[in-house]
Order: sequence, then C-alpha cells, then structure tokens
Amino acid sequence: MGVTLGQPFAQVSLWAQSDIDGQDGDQDVNPDHMLLANMTQPEAEEALGRGTAVLVTGSIEQHGSHLPLGTDTFAALTIALRVGERLAAPVLPLSPVGVAPYHLSWPGSLTISPSTLASLLLDVCEGLAGAGVGRVVVVNWHEGNSTAIRIGADQVQAKLPVRVIVAEAHIITNGLFPDEMEFTHAGSMETAAVRAHDPSLVRLERLVEGDSVDRATEGHGLFRRRDVFPIMRDFREVATTGWYGTPDVVSEERAREIIDAVAEHIAGSVEEVWKSLVERAPEPDSETQS
Repeated sequence: MGVTLGQPFAQVSLWAQSDIDGQDGDQDVNPDHMLLANMTQPEAEEALGRGTAVLVTGSIEQHGSHLPLGTDTFAALTIALRVGERLAAPVLPLSPVGVAPYHLSWPGSLTISPSTLASLLLDVCEGLAGAGVGRVVVVNWHEGNSTAIRIGADQVQAKLPVRVIVAEAHIITNGLFPDEMEFTHAGSMETAAVRAHDPSLVRLERLVEGDSVDRATEGHGLFRRRDVFPIMRDFREVATTGWYGTPDVVSEERAREIIDAVAEHIAGSVEEVWKSLVERAPEPDSETQS
C-alpha cells in the first residue's frame, strides 16, 4: 500500500529522534544515515513505509583540472541527504552516470542514453512502490538528465500509484544566490557544492586557465534558450578548455551555508507542491467509483 494523496510528510527526521540508538535529538547526526543502502532491512522497511523517497541524479563528466568527474553526482547527493533529513525520507542514488554525450571528448567522461535513465527510474520506483512509497523526489544536478527524468517520471505515474516531484538543484542554487553562484561549468557554484560534500576533492592548486567567462556564457546561453535552440553535440562549442567561471570565490563555511539553504528550499517547496496537488486532485470518475 502506498501513501494516499492527502497523507502529510513525516515531520521528524528518521535519524534525529531521541529514541534511536539512545541519541539526544539535538546532537549532530551524520546525514549518510539517510542513505537507503546504509540501512538494515527493518530500518528500510520502516523508512520507506513513511511514504517518501529521495532519488539522486548527476553525472560523471569533466570539470576541468580542479574538480572531480563526479561533481554533479556529489552536488546532487550532498543536497539530497539534507533534503532527506528534512522530509524524513531515505535517499537513493539512481545512477552516478548521467546523460552527457557532449563531454566524451574528454577521457573519463561517461554517458548513458536518455532511455536508460528513464527506464532505471521506472524500475527503481516499482520496488519503492512495493515498499509503500507513493511520493518520489528526484534531486538532479545535471541539465542533460532533465528530459530523461521527465520521460521516466511520466512512465512511473502512468504505471504506478506514485507521484514524482523533480528538484533541479543547480537551477535552484543559482536562483537563490545569483550574485555568488554563477551558472557556469566548474565555476563558483559547482566548486561550492563539492566543498560542501568533501573539501579534499577541490584541487584549486591544479587549476588551469579556462575559457573567457563572457564568451562561454554566450555559448552556453545558445543551448539554454527556451524558444529556438540547438541541441548540444560537443561541449567544446561552449568552452574549448571544458570549463569556465570563477571557482575560488566561496569558502568552505559559506559553501555549506549555501547548500543547506538550497536543501531547505527544496524540502519546503516539495511540501508546498504536494499540498497544492492534494488540493487540486480531481474527483474520481463515477465509473471508477462503481
């Protein structure tokens, strides 16, 4: 049995309750405990039975010489763990690899097809639905995944008693902090996200000069148009070096503050969206009721 449309979100983090392992609820708790893979089966059954799960999508792709290939995946994961705590929902990385064929000019970058990502979303949601999940929140940090996530979510909702809500974490980060979190590639925003995840993975001492921010922003803008736009074939059409931006402007402390604010925004927005969906739910057809 999945959750009903009107069932509210749990109000207390699974791992911040005072009766778990004898911990004081005010103590700091490692957010990795929100990972479904870290739970025992009884813990997972209880957690999924609350009705909500958080999935993570990112990418394995080049981010210059100063950030790891897994930047997008790490960014999405560190935000998703914080969202999971706020929603009392277990967190599950859907795939570390995303849809990124335009980065394959740089060895180490990987890609999967959009149909693979969409199918993976459906397959995983089938198992989640069987465990009682009726609400799935996808925290994404990679533009190339967005279309596949929408297709997969449509398939999920057509086949299962599950509703999917998508949080485009990179867009939210830029939107909340436009003066600090530039919407570049491997610049301040992505450096901040990696710093919040694991500061040791940021290697600014290896920084190699990137493309002109103005020229690369113009190139990226061509593919980000919403009216008439081309489909990206090679990221070198945006930046010949593979990256652009200003990665050295945000401290580790400030990075954590920003990522916490993004997670807070996502959790609050998910609850608002869910409330609106409940209020707008159409009445069942009379034929369905009979």
